[in-house]
Amino acid sequence: MKNIRIIFMGTPLIACDYFKVLIENKYNVIAIFTQPPRKKGRGMNLQQSPVHDESLKHNIPVFHPINFVDQKNIDLFIRLKADLVIVMAYGLLLPKEILEAPQYGCINIHFSLLPQWRGAAPIEHALLNGDEKTGVTIFRLVNKLDSGPIISLKSLKIENDMDKNDLTLELNKIGKKLLINSLSNYINNQITLINQNDNDATYAHKIQSGNRKIDFSSSVDDVYNKVKAFSPNPSAWCVVGKENIKIIKCKKKHTESLPSIIVNDKFHLGCKNGLIEPLIVQREGKKPMNIDEFLKGFHFTVGQKINA
Repeated sequence: MKNIRIIFMGTPLIACDYFKVLIENKYNVIAIFTQPPRKKGRGMNLQQSPVHDESLKHNIPVFHPINFVDQKNIDLFIRLKADLVIVMAYGLLLPKEILEAPQYGCINIHFSLLPQWRGAAPIEHALLNGDEKTGVTIFRLVNKLDSGPIISLKSLKIENDMDKNDLTLELNKIGKKLLINSLSNYINNQITLINQNDNDATYAHKIQSGNRKIDFSSSVDDVYNKVKAFSPNPSAWCVVGKENIKIIKCKKKHTESLPSIIVNDKFHLGCKNGLIEPLIVQREGKKPMNIDEFLKGFHFTVGQKINA
């Protein structure tokens, strides 16, 4: 069973964990598909993806097509004669020819309890929505966004103080175990796949910078959730004076308060039915700092409007 020919498709650092767990469990990974090298950093040097770098340590062939519109890229894939494709945060759409070529299809690891939060940013949307639980779903890919039949899933309670980084780490632990625990039964046809109900689907659209701007006229719970959803990176932000300030960590307090103003000299920020107390913030062009350090060098007035 572990001799089946597997192609792994992934790009960012988090995808490396799934590639490595396959290698650790002696699965036969015959090739890697990842995004092409990109120019990054201050010097704009060409950099390979983390999955590309990891694959080189194991002497596994790496392919990085720009897309699968070009038939030659599809033909290259088919010539590899994969039995199974495992996808984790690859970043390219797979056409029908690729989805149907392997004997066991293409399976994907997704950080939500599908059909909830289909799409690019399920962790952020679960936190923004104030969900009490989320989870990991492994499913078979079809030619429609995150809507294929479910192979396995496991839920996780979202603790009140979890931010995006905390939740990602916990889901990643679950996802790696779930993949290894599911593969053998899936390949041996010992799992009954469960079709998703499209009527229950919600969608986690890709996050833009404007989605991260804090609206202090909304409830204190919504503001608190937004800070957690984008912490520590790329962070929720607001405008104070003429400067963008990122709020990376905060506490919330339900109390009478005027929305969208600086409430006191501790830089507490008013929201609908409460206020938030920033704990870690970041000024433009500077590193994150705790609130005490921030207060020493940032000038504001009590009652000043935020996002004015």
